[in-house]
Amino acid sequence: MIYSDNGFLQAVINAAPTPIFYKDSEGRYLGCNKAFEEYIGLRRDQLIGKSVFELFDDNLAKIYYEADKALFDSKGTQIYETKVNYADGSTHDVMFHKAYFKTEDGCNAGIVGSILDITERKKAEKSLEQLALTDSLTGLDNRYSLMKSLEHSLLRQHRENFTLAFLMLDLDGFKQINDSYGHPTGDILLKKVAEKLKNNFRKSDVIARVGGDEFSVILENISSTESLKRLVNKILAQFREAFIIDNKSLTIGISIGIALSSSSGCTSEDMIKQADAALYQVKNSGKGNYQLAVVN
Repeated sequence: MIYSDNGFLQAVINAAPTPIFYKDSEGRYLGCNKAFEEYIGLRRDQLIGKSVFELFDDNLAKIYYEADKALFDSKGTQIYETKVNYADGSTHDVMFHKAYFKTEDGCNAGIVGSILDITERKKAEKSLEQLALTDSLTGLDNRYSLMKSLEHSLLRQHRENFTLAFLMLDLDGFKQINDSYGHPTGDILLKKVAEKLKNNFRKSDVIARVGGDEFSVILENISSTESLKRLVNKILAQFREAFIIDNKSLTIGISIGIALSSSSGCTSEDMIKQADAALYQVKNSGKGNYQLAVVN
């Protein structure tokens, strides 16, 4: 009988490190290997003859049932990724590889599947994605991440109708410090600048380092122009205070160009162009101040 226990076959699949299972045409478990027993937290004889609805919570059982049904309908193969909770309480990212089978006499059919643990791969992918979006020195967002965030903010503004601000910030006098004290000191200073900026903005605001001594910030849901001006004046005042690095008192300033939009019709290019023009005006009129431009 095709579904009878086969000692050799069982030994082969038990040697596999990945969970393996097989079911009949009604979705009842016919067998599994040792790795699957460890995953599900049940012995093989405890799950044989049972369906997913008898072994898993309703939500997870429904997912498994629908996936199996789709495979039976297609009579092919199936690969998909999901998260599963192991019997020991740990959560893993896994990839299911499943295939429909039918016996030579055509009397019996079922599904065989394996579960590949891809948790470490997912962690590595997430780390690489984070590196691609992050400035390696300061830990802030980088230019690429900033541009993606600005596009998303403008889309949200279109849906939710809020006031949006885009700030461009240039450090005044940073090059002289970098040239006088060296790049290691300059790097420490940039990290301290990043920390100071993070302490002044909300967690929801996007702060990015977009160049050597250039930063940008996206602020959504600005309550009023006056509140934004108070925030900017506070930052300007803080940057008049010296940074202490290796017992040296280092003073830099900051110039800020602001583009403010309460209209859902502007583009990221509009915001950047207006903020850049406002910053240019500040740099040409003595630095250490801000200029605000309203984008229509």
